[in-house]
Amino acid sequence: MFSYYGTKARLAAAYSPPACDTIIEPFAGAAGYSCLYPGKQVRLFDLNPKIIAVWHWLIRANPQDVRSLPDIQPGQTVDQYETLSDAERWLIGFCINPASSCPKITASKRSAWPRYKKRIEQAVPKIKHWTATLASWNSIPNQVATWYVDPPYQKAGKYYFGFSGINFTDLGAWCRDRIGQVIVCENEGADWLPFQTLVAQQGMTKRQIEVVWETTNLL
Repeated sequence: MFSYYGTKARLAAAYSPPACDTIIEPFAGAAGYSCLYPGKQVRLFDLNPKIIAVWHWLIRANPQDVRSLPDIQPGQTVDQYETLSDAERWLIGFCINPASSCPKITASKRSAWPRYKKRIEQAVPKIKHWTATLASWNSIPNQVATWYVDPPYQKAGKYYFGFSGINFTDLGAWCRDRIGQVIVCENEGADWLPFQTLVAQQGMTKRQIEVVWETTNLL
């Protein structure tokens, strides 16, 4: 729904559709997969408080709230709009310099805010039943769901909010233990699950090979 580093918005349709009524994203980010299926019972989790604050605002917002947000132009800053809440500032900040891992202050020439603002206005009425929780992946109770697991990649660059300490061996075991449908995203070269090639795409600086591991475990 908004721009974020590593978002799966363009790739979401390449993954298997949800087989369960509930979708759980343990590394929510911009929730590109869940946004494709807004009618599902979506449960978002993330350790980044700015991400969760943005989702709380989106879930509570109505189209008029979105329309009321300023139309920031390249070169302008979110800080010049003093009436914005932190969540509103962060939402705009993610979109004024697309694919950033942290919300920006100044709109770049690449700003996609007008496009995202229109998309968000249309989407917010559809996500009132979603929830977003500030919590780690390994604290989520096991339950029947479609688990869409899109962690910071094993061989990726630096993420803004302290995810470098992930134990991928533990994460792999946790994924194997989930009940329901499990879809795990990664990049070529990851070895913590037996990944298979999904698709090749052109990234910001180089061609990327996206890989996936999927299983169904219905008890």
